[in-house]
Amino acid sequence: MNDDEIERLLRELPAPELPAAWREEILAAAREAARPRRTEWPPLLLMCRAVFARNPVTAGALALAWILIFVLKAATPVDPAEREMLAHLDPRAPAPDFTLMAEQIRLAEEWSGCEPTVEAPERPRP
Repeated sequence: MNDDEIERLLRELPAPELPAAWREEILAAAREAARPRRTEWPPLLLMCRAVFARNPVTAGALALAWILIFVLKAATPVDPAEREMLAHLDPRAPAPDFTLMAEQIRLAEEWSGCEPTVEAPERPRP
């Protein structure tokens, strides 16, 4: 038998059926290979990686500092008055511009429910 006869016999053979489990593995590998990979990293991350790879003590100290910050923040009690103020905070409202002391006093009295003692002058609108 020569090469041509072997090729002819192989072409005449029916193609084997692949198991269904193999199909899923092949498609999963193809999907993984088709996913885009990040090839460039931001310079800040590269610098941090270089610093922390060379000095694991620095990385450990930084991690400890962050853990300490989170623990202290979680352990700090919240003032009930602050909680009430935050409950009524509207994040979509523009930040007030407290430039005049008279206006600050008027707003404080208005918030506390007292009668106003100082009349705030009109501010020109921009």
